[in-house]
Amino acid sequence: MPKYSELLRDDLIEFREYQDKIALKSVEKNTLIVIPTALGKTIITIIALSILIEDGGKCIFLAPTRPLVHQHASNIRKFLKLPSDQIAEVTGEIKKSLREELYHSARVIVSTPQVINNDSSLFSDIRDDVKVVIFDEAHRAIGNYSYVEVANFFSRSRIIATTASPGGDRSKIDQIIQNLKITDLEIRDENSPDVVAYIKGIDTELVRIPTPPGPLEIIDGLKDMLTEMINKLQSFSLRIQGHSRKELISLGDYIFTEIKRGNKYFYSAARFRTFAILLDYLLEFAETQGVLPFHAYLQDMRRENAKAKKIVNDPRMISIEKRAEELSTQPLSQHTPKMAKIIEILRERNNEKSIVFCHYRITANILTNILKKEGFLCEKFIGQSSRKEGRGMTQKEQSSTIQSFREGEIKVLVATQVGEEGLDVPAADTVIFYEPVPSEVRSIQRRGRTGRFGKGKVYVLTMENTRDFSYYYAAGRKEKKMKNILRDGKGNLQTTFDSFD
Repeated sequence: MPKYSELLRDDLIEFREYQDKIALKSVEKNTLIVIPTALGKTIITIIALSILIEDGGKCIFLAPTRPLVHQHASNIRKFLKLPSDQIAEVTGEIKKSLREELYHSARVIVSTPQVINNDSSLFSDIRDDVKVVIFDEAHRAIGNYSYVEVANFFSRSRIIATTASPGGDRSKIDQIIQNLKITDLEIRDENSPDVVAYIKGIDTELVRIPTPPGPLEIIDGLKDMLTEMINKLQSFSLRIQGHSRKELISLGDYIFTEIKRGNKYFYSAARFRTFAILLDYLLEFAETQGVLPFHAYLQDMRRENAKAKKIVNDPRMISIEKRAEELSTQPLSQHTPKMAKIIEILRERNNEKSIVFCHYRITANILTNILKKEGFLCEKFIGQSSRKEGRGMTQKEQSSTIQSFREGEIKVLVATQVGEEGLDVPAADTVIFYEPVPSEVRSIQRRGRTGRFGKGKVYVLTMENTRDFSYYYAAGRKEKKMKNILRDGKGNLQTTFDSFD
């Protein structure tokens, strides 16, 4: 093991050539590190920061959420030979006067970008003491996200940014590079020669599930209602080609511009657009989630959404709702077949550690309850915010659940997006996508939760003849495009990765 810095507990770190190369490069230049999940991005950044602040100065280590801030602070305390009071975990819950004291006294400040951005004035006399700023989950550094302002403020500091995927859009990747003042790219994938020895492999299986007759009736009914609403919108000479929700949302600017111009006729168009979007959400639930989550979502809409009154009280929707109630009394495979398939897969995998990723919290809640009734040692893992579907998990509850999963007290974790990004969720033998997600970033993050210590298995569940397939192929196209963009490099950026197939 090379001797990097007197600050580093190098006896706790296994030497890996790619980590060594990337860490030393990022000491020299502002670097964006793109590397698969579980290959040690945090270790790389800790090696680099230990070198950069060894002779004095400070590091700011940024993460997008408080749980991630806590996780990184714990790792830094573990690997650096610094007194605990010189590693400060700073959140907005700490009084501003105390935050200012911490900024001056600490050597390593771990925080969210929003807090550091809001406190920029407190750094005015110590800005040059900040030798390095680290941006975790760097794909967020676009638009008006606080990472952008922080990078501008600390532009004289070394910048190190990490992500498992910067996204599949060239303009977005360019924006991240520009916003974070990046001059060097360090990129690896599963095929890179210096990484391949640490990749245990992931076998991905696309599971095609036929849509049962009952749910098909509901889907067809919803499609008829949505088509009727789109026809009404088209009567305003609005061009709607793909019937996607994105397209419907984008109509808003034009409709509201017409209303501002005094065209009162477009008030009706605004209502029809709202109804169409609501119907599309209902259709997505019916197609991708199954009858039980669809029914729960429809009931929530009836209770909570005043704008949906016309939709939920339509006689056709009342008939659809009754049909959903009837189907719910039948075997799971007849109305919510993805949940039946998950039970089948988990039993086949013989009680292995498994993570099921669900896009919607409603689905996660229902699935967790069903799996518990089926005898699985199962808990949900959701975000901290409370919503109409129920309260979120506290940071303490999240930590406790992760620890129980790590120790084997829980065998199945049903996770929403909070389990995808950054948090140190223990590795699983099996990962199940309840539904494909059209985001290549999220697909990569989900897959990265397996294949760490042995060959992993990923199942992607899809309902035949639904938007599941368009989402699945969209993520694949974007991931391939991302790799091509990174392979090409841009301008004077030095790309040092080996191969993207």
